[in-house]
Amino acid sequence: MLSLIPMVVLGFVLARVLQAQVRGRTLAEETRAARLIARIGIQPRLSPREVQDGVSPAGIRELDRQLQAEAVKHDLARIKLWNARDTVIYSDDHTLIGRTLEPSDDLEAALDGHPEEATIVNPSSDSETAGEVGLGTLIEVYVPLRFSAQGRPAGAFEMYLSYKPVAGAIARDHKEIAMLIAGGLLLLWLVLFRIVAGASRRLRQQARENDRLARYDQLTGLANRTLYMERLDAMLSAGHPPGPGAVLIADIEGFKQINNTFGSDAGDELLCAVGRRLEHDLGDVSLVARVGNDEFALLSCPLPEGGAASVAEALQRALEPPVVLDGVGVNVEVSIGIARIGGGNNDAQELIRHAEAALGRARVTGSSVEEYSPERDHFDPERLSLLGQVRGALENGEFILHYQPKLDLKTRRVTGAEALVRWQHPEKGLLAPVDFVTTVEQTALISPLTSNIVRQAVRDLARWRADDLELDVSINLSARNLLDAALPAQVLEIASRHDVDPGWVTIEVTESATLTDPDAAVAVLQELRAAGFGVSIDDYGTGNASIDYLARLPASEIKIDRSFVSDICTDPRADAVVRSTINLARHLELEVVAEGIETREVLDHLSALGCDCAQGYLISRPVPFAELAGRVVELHETLAAAPAAVEISVRRTSRATPAV
Repeated sequence: MLSLIPMVVLGFVLARVLQAQVRGRTLAEETRAARLIARIGIQPRLSPREVQDGVSPAGIRELDRQLQAEAVKHDLARIKLWNARDTVIYSDDHTLIGRTLEPSDDLEAALDGHPEEATIVNPSSDSETAGEVGLGTLIEVYVPLRFSAQGRPAGAFEMYLSYKPVAGAIARDHKEIAMLIAGGLLLLWLVLFRIVAGASRRLRQQARENDRLARYDQLTGLANRTLYMERLDAMLSAGHPPGPGAVLIADIEGFKQINNTFGSDAGDELLCAVGRRLEHDLGDVSLVARVGNDEFALLSCPLPEGGAASVAEALQRALEPPVVLDGVGVNVEVSIGIARIGGGNNDAQELIRHAEAALGRARVTGSSVEEYSPERDHFDPERLSLLGQVRGALENGEFILHYQPKLDLKTRRVTGAEALVRWQHPEKGLLAPVDFVTTVEQTALISPLTSNIVRQAVRDLARWRADDLELDVSINLSARNLLDAALPAQVLEIASRHDVDPGWVTIEVTESATLTDPDAAVAVLQELRAAGFGVSIDDYGTGNASIDYLARLPASEIKIDRSFVSDICTDPRADAVVRSTINLARHLELEVVAEGIETREVLDHLSALGCDCAQGYLISRPVPFAELAGRVVELHETLAAAPAAVEISVRRTSRATPAV
């Protein structure tokens, strides 16, 4: 509420100023009245000689009679008429007539023609106003007496007007002013109070609205990321969560396609429908929030009896009924990442990052639900530090390629090599792909890195072909590369620039990478195949792609993952997977490459099963470009000397991380 104190102070100041102005105007009016009395009532009845020598008795009587007029008598309390010799030539107090007195400063100023302003005096016996004692408070006015416009005045009137009627008028004016000021200020205060109260009300409403905008999603009405983080942080800061809990982040699969097909309004309707279902059906969840374009976060604490998995299942069940958009039922599928609260994992930002990392893995692998695991978390501080150096490393040419030969098991000849990137770090030395590639794949930096790898691989391919080393090259692409519709044209342009036949180049993609956006992946791979490039499905068997989807992929080769190959001689299940894969590839007219071969028994068994090509440390470790030709010659000489045994000596000073 606006304080009245400033208003009271303002009123007091205004009253004082206005009262001073009223008093000044009143004195000015009394001065004019005195001048009128002097110049109209008295001066016409005087002559210059009378002023100089004194007024005759008849003149005195005439002046007395004139001053007895009611209009003059009412205001005039005392009058003195002085000549230039400081002699009183007339006064209504006849005892003063003819006396020469010591002139006051005000009198001298009037005789000089420059009278002072009227003043209010209280006569006293010990002052020049001793003769006016008993007349009360007076207004003292001096008026020069002139008979011509030039020269000094002939004399001066010293007039005392009664202050009592003036004081009454001033008091009345002061009262009116005070009332007007008080009323005006009260009215102003009421107006300002209304304005300020309205503004305060609007500010409070705006503050509430700003809080709502800052903490709630405008489309769905759910909590947004800010409020979600505040609630999560508050719960963790309390130190004692109500029980085991979990953070779940769910991402709507194919939302972009839904938006493109039905329009953005339908996409918004879908998001609202999902938000309503989650909020309504997941009653045991502490908080449901929309934290991204098509991402929803759940905070479940304490967890129900079935744990975080049961919350994820309940979320999926809530979204099972189709959402009707423009009369069409649309099935909503989500990928879910889970991060558990507890076990030292009690930082809000870290929990969200863990849940998002698990969600990212769910997207990549095609699984519907993934729980965070530190073993699969590629975003540690050291890797993030490396990530910040990638762009500079690209500019400085620090990324180099090593090549691992691929052996044709039918001809026992090396027919190709897989290009595997390495980082020649100026401080950390030679870094393997596992140290940085997975981290870079999650960012837009994978595109310039892939372009760099393709340029190096195609350039090296052209060089060894020019040296009559008839090897093909395999180049790995990431899931993000398969979303780039311009990639096929870029790869073809690089091949054309180096006069390389596209048939010499095979593009390797993992099975899980093709599942990130199946339609986009198929389109990019089909364009590559149409241009003449080979397409290999790497790490086959580790993803979740259906046989139908694999049949739709424009692949020319299947690469069986090392996790099956290494155990085929000891694990019947692994042997069965490899056998069925080779049979499937044969019927689909695809070549089969087995990777991760480290023993002679595995190599012989794969050859017996009809596998086309082999790759692994038994045959050769990855080598730099400068060593590749010599290594191929060495392999061919060894194979020619012992074609049946395929006993290849490999120096094994350390167990290097498998190439990616």
